[in-house]
Amino acid sequence: MVKHIIKIMILSIMLLSCLFIFSCDNTSGPRFQGEVFTVAGLLMADKPISLSNPVYVTRSSSIEEFDPLQLFVWDAEVLIKDLDTQETFSLTPSLHEFKIKYIDLAEHIIQPEHRYRLEVQIPDRDSLIWAETTVPQRVELKPDPYGTNPPGTGYSFDPDTENIIPFNQIDTNYPLVVSTGNTMGVFNLWIETYCMEEFSTDLEYTNQLLQEIHPSANIEELYNQGSLGIRRLQLANRFQSSPLEALPGYYLVLNNYSTAFIFYGKYRVRVWVIDDNYYRFNYMLDGYLYGGIHNALGYFGSASGGELYARITKSY
Repeated sequence: MVKHIIKIMILSIMLLSCLFIFSCDNTSGPRFQGEVFTVAGLLMADKPISLSNPVYVTRSSSIEEFDPLQLFVWDAEVLIKDLDTQETFSLTPSLHEFKIKYIDLAEHIIQPEHRYRLEVQIPDRDSLIWAETTVPQRVELKPDPYGTNPPGTGYSFDPDTENIIPFNQIDTNYPLVVSTGNTMGVFNLWIETYCMEEFSTDLEYTNQLLQEIHPSANIEELYNQGSLGIRRLQLANRFQSSPLEALPGYYLVLNNYSTAFIFYGKYRVRVWVIDDNYYRFNYMLDGYLYGGIHNALGYFGSASGGELYARITKSY
């Protein structure tokens, strides 16, 4: 199941990446005529809309006319409205990492379980782009719920940790555990594994690919770009929260995910509960059509969760 999900998500992201760069008839479809716009935004519970969590507004371009400076829309009016409090605030375009990112200079904190509306008005375009999301409840990562990990092993919240996890023990001894408090139900769980090692042909695959033990130099550029399937993998599925023996509350537990680690080395693992918009965007084959955006493509979703760190080592 996990391997099947990985294949679906890689294909979905590849399709969306193509959409950001150029348009063609079979992606824009009959709903869209002429220039196609894409909006991408993920609200993070308990965090502001920042350079780390921005909103993007882009336009399509043909390969012949492609100009990276024209890809990003810099003059849109972008508003966020908290539909529970009726508070509205505007986002400001900011140039960062050669991208135009819309951020909240006032740093309003996104509230769990609140419903937010995004509105994007592009100059000289009649139709308003809009979307709504309900932020998931606050959840808590539990890297060692029973306190039984041997010293120096298992996940840590510290990016500089030296903790290790032997590859053959990932699924059995180091599951990903998320506390949902007193809430029992079905949640959309999203996982991203990202190798933090610098590229080197001395890196070693956890599973031999086509009888190769080390990566070839010709993937260095893709690796440095953080490409999906090269340096990072993403998983998404629905999980039922349930009790854990001798612990209060309810938990989501993932204990079959070792295939998400491509190389040995240090990793960042993002573990989020996500809303339906972002779940559909990631899981469905044409997810950019189902991410909650009206009058454009893309997604406007929300998430709650955090990040874990560890070094994946050879089995022993």
